[in-house]
Amino acid sequence: MGTAPDFLVIGHVTRDLQADGTYRLGGTALYAAVTAARLGYRVGILTAGSSELDLAPLYEAAPGVAVVCRPAAASTTFVNRYSGGQRRQLLLGRAVPLEPEALPTPWRRAPAVLLGPVAQEVPPAWAECFPHALVGACIQGWLRAWDEAGHVHFAPWADAQRWLPALAAAFLSREDLADRQELAVSYAAHCPLLLLTAGPQGATLFQRGRPEHVAAFPAREVDPTGAGDVFATSLLLRLMEQAAAAAAAHFAAAAAALSVQGPGIAAIPDRPTVEALLQQGPR
Repeated sequence: MGTAPDFLVIGHVTRDLQADGTYRLGGTALYAAVTAARLGYRVGILTAGSSELDLAPLYEAAPGVAVVCRPAAASTTFVNRYSGGQRRQLLLGRAVPLEPEALPTPWRRAPAVLLGPVAQEVPPAWAECFPHALVGACIQGWLRAWDEAGHVHFAPWADAQRWLPALAAAFLSREDLADRQELAVSYAAHCPLLLLTAGPQGATLFQRGRPEHVAAFPAREVDPTGAGDVFATSLLLRLMEQAAAAAAAHFAAAAAALSVQGPGIAAIPDRPTVEALLQQGPR
C-alpha cells in the first residue's frame, strides 16, 4: 500500500443475490476497478465487507488490483430484478460506511478518483480529500433510501448543491432519477461535467449546464448491470489522458456498449477492443 494507484475507487463491493440463489459480486467499485484495469491502469479499491465477501472473482478479472477492505459484520447485499428495462432493488444487508481515515496515506496521491456509493456509504465530503486529483462520482448511491424491509426507493440528494461543485464530473442514469428527470438539469448547473446515461438511447453530456447528445453504439444486450459504471470510469480516465469531454464520452459509450454483451464483469472490454468499435462508429 506504499504506492498510489493510478485510479482509486471508493465504495462497497456488493454481494448480489441471483435468481438461482447464488451470489455474484457487484457495485460501482467492482465494475469501475475492472474497467480501469482492462484499460491498462493500476487500480486501488477502498471498500468494506464481512468474511462472506469473496473477492476472488475481482482478483481474477483485474490482476494486480490493490484492495483495502474494512471489516464489517455484514456485506452490502442487494437483490436486483429487471422488468421492462426497469430495475427493482432490495437491500438485504449493509457494510460499514467508508471514512477518510481508512484510506492509506499514499493513496491520497492517486491522480484519478471515482466515488462510487451504492447505499449512502461514501460521505460526499470525500470530494474534497483529493485537491490534486481528477475526482468524479457515480451519484446513484446518494439518491437512494430504503424502508425497514429493505425496499430501495428514490430520495432527492439534499446536499447536491454543496458537493457537486467539488467534483470534476458526476454520473447518473435516467433510472436513478425515477420520475424526477428535471433534477438532471438542476444538478448539471452545479457541476463542470454531468453525464446522464440512458442505455440504448445514449447519454446527455452537460458541460457547464449545456446539453449535448452522446450517441449509443449497437449492442446485443445480455446484462445491463454496471454499464453506467463502465461509462463513468472510461470517461474519467480519458479526461485524465487529456481528451476533450465529448471525445471522452464517445469512448465511454463504446466501452459501455461492449460491457453489456456478457454477464456481470465478463464482457468489460480492454482498450484495443474499445478502439476497434470506435472505428465502426455509433448508431
